[in-house]
Amino acid sequence: MTFETFIPARAKNVLELIGDAPTDFETSEEKFLEIQPECKYTVTENLDGVKGIFDTILIQSALIGTLSNKKLVALIKKIAMHLKNNGTMIFTLDNIGNADNLNAILEGKPPKFKVTLTRDELNDAIEEAGLNVLRSLNAGRGTQVKRQIADIAKTELAVFVYIFTAYKSDPPKKTLIQTLIGEETVCAPSRVHMPNAFFMTEPNVFIVASRVGKPYRLFEREQFEERVFINQRMCFPSFAVGLDFFNVLREKEILFVSEMDDHPVLWEDDYKKTAWINFRAVHAIQTSTPYLADFLSQFNPHVQVFPNHLRRLPPPRDFDYEFKHKRPVTIFFGALNRDGDFIELLPTLNKFARQYGNKLAFKILSRRNLFDALESDNKTFVGDMNKYEGQFVSYEAYEAAIRSSDIALLPLRDNEFNRSKSDLKFIECAGSGAVVLASPVVYSKTVEEGRTGFIYRDEKEFTNKLNLLIRNRNLRRMVAEAAYAYVKRERLMSQHYQERLEWYRELLLRLPELTAEAAKRLEKFVPLFRREIAEFRARFAKDSQQGAAKNLQGGAEIIIPE
Repeated sequence: MTFETFIPARAKNVLELIGDAPTDFETSEEKFLEIQPECKYTVTENLDGVKGIFDTILIQSALIGTLSNKKLVALIKKIAMHLKNNGTMIFTLDNIGNADNLNAILEGKPPKFKVTLTRDELNDAIEEAGLNVLRSLNAGRGTQVKRQIADIAKTELAVFVYIFTAYKSDPPKKTLIQTLIGEETVCAPSRVHMPNAFFMTEPNVFIVASRVGKPYRLFEREQFEERVFINQRMCFPSFAVGLDFFNVLREKEILFVSEMDDHPVLWEDDYKKTAWINFRAVHAIQTSTPYLADFLSQFNPHVQVFPNHLRRLPPPRDFDYEFKHKRPVTIFFGALNRDGDFIELLPTLNKFARQYGNKLAFKILSRRNLFDALESDNKTFVGDMNKYEGQFVSYEAYEAAIRSSDIALLPLRDNEFNRSKSDLKFIECAGSGAVVLASPVVYSKTVEEGRTGFIYRDEKEFTNKLNLLIRNRNLRRMVAEAAYAYVKRERLMSQHYQERLEWYRELLLRLPELTAEAAKRLEKFVPLFRREIAEFRARFAKDSQQGAAKNLQGGAEIIIPE
């Protein structure tokens, strides 16, 4: 098990102390460098010879697990001398009572994890050494054990390791970022779950996310000094519901943010019938492109653009190896809601399929009808076409399909909806070493023609540039490496997630002002919905704070803590 997801992703200088770890022990270095390639990561058994100051120090169980309190406190103090004042120290502690150890002992073997230190003893030692414990949790996995062992043991058998994060100086304010997820499958991974994972690496930042239809809870200031509530793509079913929701958050002094990364034109009727309250009743809006920001600013002046980024940088492609093992040039297409864009390319693709024969292969993550219309015997459908029609596969399968392709097609028709899309597919392809041939819509603003990819504006350009890429492997390599360098330099989430946190905190400082502005925006629409509001309030007169949430699509419910 590795611990790269607990290290603050901004860290540029990390020390990992592994102690007398077993020979097969896996450090977190390789995986963290995928998240933060600019980091200088040092791995050593102990402090002998260690110099310098570090952003984060990761202390593994093998170094501390058998120390007495006195020795442990002294060691932590000594290690802390190498930590920045605002640095984070992470401790791991194997649980001697987990099932692997019990099984080994009962079989007459030595325990796998040589630990005498308990979780409480480690917590006390960290605090005695002068550090602030900010977070403690269990990272576990299930293990099969005999029923007798489970009955006899008085410990958490499934626990694999305890994890503590501690802070050297006074901790920052305890902050909660809570998200109501309206669209889980396509947008939430990049717009909610990825930034949340990075926020969680920061000291005293906590995350709650729940789908529409699942109960969730609003927390009080005594629990979290700073609270942010993000509505991701959930459209309020009525103006009255949106107004009540705003009033609940206003009463609790919670920052209310709308997250929208698609053009609302597809759901325009739903938004119009509520006077676009989704965007008027929030303190601010976050979105993914300047085009969307321009549109949304007509409802709320506080709009911030956070482009999409990659969570990690995949290893660079070994083009020497690929060229040595000759295989067909592979073309990839995979996108949702772009059937019409792809159909326009089919005549040319079928022509190339006939021209190049087995020298050209295709990987299609799309609908079955598009796959069938491609006139090639050398084609692969990515995903289970019987179950999903190829639209939904794991991100790992999607990334693997791109990584095993040479050219990626990114067609987008020029329309209002497409102009608001982000360039995420370009950076996904660039990170995995596939050269893009893309439409100018969206991609011309990011792709450097002939350097990090290619743009086509008509059928002739598409034909000529695709032919050039198929024939010239050295050109593909040069462009792929330049695009990869661009992603490494500018498009990783580790380089940008702090901008969101800083924006939230700036908004929180202006909360009374922003609340007054939002209330004023809503005032002029209240008369238009007076009857609807009155009926809504009469219906929930006995439980007004929960009225809005109970009417959300799917029956989500706010649980107000006592």
